Amino acid sequence: MQLRCTYCQTMFALSRDEMLAALEHLEEQKLKYYDAHCPKCRRANRVERLKLELAYPNWKSDLKALAKQAAAQAPEAKTPAPAAAQKPAAASKEKGSAPAKKPGAAPQEKASAPAKKSPAATTGAKTKSGAKQP
Repeated sequence: MQLRCTYCQTMFALSRDEMLAALEHLEEQKLKYYDAHCPKCRRANRVERLKLELAYPNWKSDLKALAKQAAAQAPEAKTPAPAAAQKPAAASKEKGSAPAKKPGAAPQEKASAPAKKSPAATTGAKTKSGAKQP
């Protein structure tokens, strides 16, 4: 279904899947209009329910067929997959051993650098003796 944005005049299309979802939403919520969003300006354009129904005849039968298909696939999806082999936690963690290091990794420094003073603290601030710093 081809639509023209009422704000930026850009042409855009609604796919059959989007129209079916829109009609289902309109039916559930008992609405008269659907808000189709423009891909360019992202503003909502009002589309009448009658216009959607005329563009998608027999949408109710397609919706029922889609629901039946989803219901048929649902039991297949719920079957449990074979459990993957898991490594025992005791084998991966040895007592008293250090964590493995990556080859080529830079050594970590434990000594931290002294904290830098803020510019306000260094400019024009007095030292402990009372004299101004240059």
